[in-house]
Amino acid sequence: MTTAEEAPAREATEDGGFRAYLKVAKTPGMRGWLFVVLCQRLPIAMSPLALVYLGHLASGSYAVGALMAGAFAFAEAVAAGVMGRRFDRRPAGPEVRLVLGVQAAALLVLGIPALANPGLLPAAVMIVLAAIAGGVASGAHGGLRALLVRKVDPVAHHAALSLEATLTTLLWAIGPAVVGLVALVAGQVWPIVVIAAIALVGVLGAGLLQDPGPVAKSGNEAKPADVRVWRLSWPALLQEGAVMLCVGAAYTGLPSLLEHVGTHAGIAGPVLAVFAGAGLVGGIVYGSRKWPGAYRTQSFVLVLTVTAIVAAAVVSPTAALIIGLMIVSGLAGTPALTARAAGMQALLPERVWATGFSGLYAAGGVGFGVAGLAVAALLEPVGIRAALLACVAIAATATVIGGIAEAKMSKTPAGV
Repeated sequence: MTTAEEAPAREATEDGGFRAYLKVAKTPGMRGWLFVVLCQRLPIAMSPLALVYLGHLASGSYAVGALMAGAFAFAEAVAAGVMGRRFDRRPAGPEVRLVLGVQAAALLVLGIPALANPGLLPAAVMIVLAAIAGGVASGAHGGLRALLVRKVDPVAHHAALSLEATLTTLLWAIGPAVVGLVALVAGQVWPIVVIAAIALVGVLGAGLLQDPGPVAKSGNEAKPADVRVWRLSWPALLQEGAVMLCVGAAYTGLPSLLEHVGTHAGIAGPVLAVFAGAGLVGGIVYGSRKWPGAYRTQSFVLVLTVTAIVAAAVVSPTAALIIGLMIVSGLAGTPALTARAAGMQALLPERVWATGFSGLYAAGGVGFGVAGLAVAALLEPVGIRAALLACVAIAATATVIGGIAEAKMSKTPAGV
């Protein structure tokens, strides 16, 4: 990697402030892209809680629902790189139509029988269907991000990626609320049916995507492109996973932590909503102006900031301090993810952008999953504070290792 990563950070500031966002919004085809992104990412944000509800209704056990949600997320993480590579080889419209169609079908096979008889499908079949629904569309996240960067003027890449990350944060904030409302009004089966319907709308909307197709390969390729993508990008993947490990620790451990200091665990819900809102604010501010240093430097600082603030929250003696620090950490979370995405875009050639972005998505999923496993495994033996500090320690270690590796790689020219 050479200094190529530093150029986008400087170029993207030609339109400063919110004018950069206006430049993105005025890009031809942005309305179609936004519509499809909503239909692709809202189902992802809604699915975990919806699957928990459905599993509980079908089996009487939240464990089955948790397994379904876990299978969905695990399949996403495993398949994202492979499915993202498809978007580097095919136009986005037909590929989105295919993957969202299969996802909708899998969810309908889960939901429609349950409307008549919640226990009709065996638990094993439901888990497999959840995994199919998660895995098949996992590459669409990176594929649509790559399409955005291809469409937008290079001087607006920084703002475009920040806007995209902020939108994703927003959908993750409102997705569970939508599921809860639908379940409350119509019953615990209907959220899955609604999710499938949203994906089907995305299938219809895929024709709005303006994508001429994949970028032609250049010259001779001695090794498969995706092999070299991972060789260059693994430090970035570590840091992406570190951010989401901290986010996962907050989501899975905050109720217990608040209870530990004498506050009702139910307060965690509103706190996490404000945490997500802080991420929206941080993302908008980050994308509206230039910041010193290359993207890899910005992301390193931001990820370490997130881990430090979360660590301070974990050891704080009062609920007020815990809540305040958690919200402050949210301010840095979305900018950290944006900087990682911008660094990946600058590091890799256009023909493998979808692969690289999908790798980031998978790494984030792994980080979130590791947090859940760590909290679950350590909560009883060592207590919530130690469990969360273990998550923070893993995240900080991964960040430092990735930062050192990127610093060394930046001194050695490398191609993809």
